[in-house]
Amino acid sequence: MESEGLVVIVDDDERICRAVQRMLINTGYRVRTFTSAKAYLAEQEGMEPSCLVVDIKIPDVDGLAMLRESRAAGVETPAVFITGSADLDAAVKAMKLGAFDLLEKPLDESALLMAIEGAIEHGEHQRGERERLADLWQAAETITAREAQVCALVASGRLNKQIAAVIGTTEKTVKVHRARAMSKLGAHSVAELVRSVDQLLAPAGPTNIVTADHRLIHRPRVLDIMAAALRTAAEGAESLTLRSESTRARSTESSDSVSHLPAS
Repeated sequence: MESEGLVVIVDDDERICRAVQRMLINTGYRVRTFTSAKAYLAEQEGMEPSCLVVDIKIPDVDGLAMLRESRAAGVETPAVFITGSADLDAAVKAMKLGAFDLLEKPLDESALLMAIEGAIEHGEHQRGERERLADLWQAAETITAREAQVCALVASGRLNKQIAAVIGTTEKTVKVHRARAMSKLGAHSVAELVRSVDQLLAPAGPTNIVTADHRLIHRPRVLDIMAAALRTAAEGAESLTLRSESTRARSTESSDSVSHLPAS
């Protein structure tokens, strides 16, 4: 039977490891088992599993701590947690860590297989998204600080003359920076540039990515310049709104005062 990927099982109960391993091998998966989180973490770098099946309550390092450490190292393998008791707090923490599913013991084979298949499909989609983001990060490293500011402000919907006013330059210069940034980011239209910037500045994005060829790349610092440009522009717009409201209020007060002057 053709292999469908590597599934790693981490559970201190050897009987569960053997039972799940046997079931998955019969289904066509390659399988590795570990009875401790530390043992898995020591070997995870060169393994490239398609899915993790992890017991939340492992004695040495629990499953949640294991997944946090794995994520911190840039490994984004989808995980299915298993537990011997209903633990709402653990379930919430697992989901916040990005676990694909949480199953209670004794495990139902059909439910486990469905969870693993779903996790692998989800993981493949996520890997594709990370690879695209990694390409964008590498492209973003080539843009200048000024180009980064213009990128962010274009993505916010501002016109060239508005951008020029925000960053203190001319409209012609803004057009030049925008064209250069589009070229470097591989954007063939303003709409594509906006999509690229939105992806680069997506909230809760990763701080590093392990690429398909095992390179660890870090979030470009230029993204902080983009974010700062948006904050500055937003603060300026808010300040302008407040000044306008204050001017209107004074104007209204002045009109009221004139309308109530006593007749001579």
